[in-house]
Amino acid sequence: MERDIRLALAVRDLVLAVERYRGHAARGHLRIGVTETVALGHLYVNGPLTASELAAELTITSASATELVDRIEQAGYARRVPHPTDRRKRLISLSDHGRDEFSRIYGELGEMLGEVYHPMPPADQRLIDQFITEASAAINNRVRADAKPQTSRRALDDKTTA
Repeated sequence: MERDIRLALAVRDLVLAVERYRGHAARGHLRIGVTETVALGHLYVNGPLTASELAAELTITSASATELVDRIEQAGYARRVPHPTDRRKRLISLSDHGRDEFSRIYGELGEMLGEVYHPMPPADQRLIDQFITEASAAINNRVRADAKPQTSRRALDDKTTA
């Protein structure tokens, strides 16, 4: 148990360091908020998303997502494009400028991490890669399972009395 807590705290420290870097990049170079930076990061990694998909990724309302998309579009980091299969929808994608900026940001972060990672023996690198992949999946799976809508007590009562 104590080892698990130490591990969790070490990962917390890494996550906080990355968050500080992201906040620094957002305020200093991009001149946008952290939420906008997180949204743009999702677009960088996942590709174009609808506003509702972006809202789900950020756990914000559709109205908040629309306002956020307006801000990142006005800042020149994203653009709305037609959905390829549904004329009613628009996709939010990174602009060329947004892609360039996030390639630079993730490149800098990669260089910082690489200073520690690359001197390690390849076998250690493979273990680190495996740990990060499996730990991320385990946490995401738990969060998704916990986030599934729960049937309300009233709905259960209605089913049993019907």
